[in-house]
Amino acid sequence: MPNRIKFGKWEAVALLINAISTKLYLYYPRMTVEDAGTAGWILSIYVSLVTLMIFTVLIRLYKRFEGMDILEVSEICGGKVLKTLTGLITVGVLFYLTVITIREFSEDMKVISLPTSPLSFVMLFFIAGMIIGGFLGLEAIVRYHAILVPIISIAYILILIGAVKLMDISNIYPILGTGAYDIFGKGFFRISVFGDILMLFLIVPSIGSYKNVKRIGYTAIGFSSVFLTMGSLAYILSFPYPSNLEPFLPMYQMTRLITYGRFFQRIESVFVFIWATAALMYLTANFYFMVYVLSRIFDMKYIRPLIMPCAIIVFSTAFVPQNLVSVLNIETNIFNKLIWVITFGYVGLILIFANLRERAKRRSEKDETEA
Repeated sequence: MPNRIKFGKWEAVALLINAISTKLYLYYPRMTVEDAGTAGWILSIYVSLVTLMIFTVLIRLYKRFEGMDILEVSEICGGKVLKTLTGLITVGVLFYLTVITIREFSEDMKVISLPTSPLSFVMLFFIAGMIIGGFLGLEAIVRYHAILVPIISIAYILILIGAVKLMDISNIYPILGTGAYDIFGKGFFRISVFGDILMLFLIVPSIGSYKNVKRIGYTAIGFSSVFLTMGSLAYILSFPYPSNLEPFLPMYQMTRLITYGRFFQRIESVFVFIWATAALMYLTANFYFMVYVLSRIFDMKYIRPLIMPCAIIVFSTAFVPQNLVSVLNIETNIFNKLIWVITFGYVGLILIFANLRERAKRRSEKDETEA
């Protein structure tokens, strides 16, 4: 269980960076273009700054509850009932993320590398990885992140460098794209892209002090913001608007165009490896936390009995969307516009009420002492 496991700041940062930045390989660059046109990179910066401000408020509210995860804070705020409600909401979010992501990655992998294979066959590889990760536990998951995330990050930066010759600075004009309202008004709801920061409030007992939690949060959001903005800007510079609204897997399509002479071609094969590795790690972490929180709801001592049933449910539910287009619509138009309500809004309300309750409790104790 995570409250018995301790790991370092880098492991936690790597876990969160991968969770947030995985969207780069799926839809994020195209989504920013759909929202703000040639100003998609400005939208990315704006969303990152808003997220940092909101996180600053949340982390200050959390200061009184050092060493407690969000379920324990909920129990302080509203007892067993609120703890159960928070657990169910968290499980719902993680389940939704796991189902949508595994379907999307499997569909994409099938299109790119395994066109004649059944979708269920492709999906089984991810399911197997999630099951193995669940049995190995949180410590193994974060250690793998600590090793592989730097390699993935370096490969990603090299791909962006390789795409420089494709870029045209004139593609960023007009600077404000489709307008300031699309960037700073509608764009606010895209803070949901950073919704995976919810994981931070689940691994708090494993991290240690409040200062560690604060540093990890800021570092993860900072690095992820840089990666997301770089990806969006590189994509906009490489493909003129509005033709950049069309490509399937935007980063993959950009990588396909990278060639250096006769010896460095088909760079996308490296991209697929990076993409699949990041996806598997993300799905494994999501699945583990989903099962872990579920075990906390039912006060189970061990999570292993839940792993196989949950994996079967995820596998079955992933076939509910009709096709890849349906999955993409759900991802961009529902999840990435509404999930911030839970990740930031609901967590914020819990922390506010928990602080008020703690303050009232201390005031009551002070009055009793004086009396």
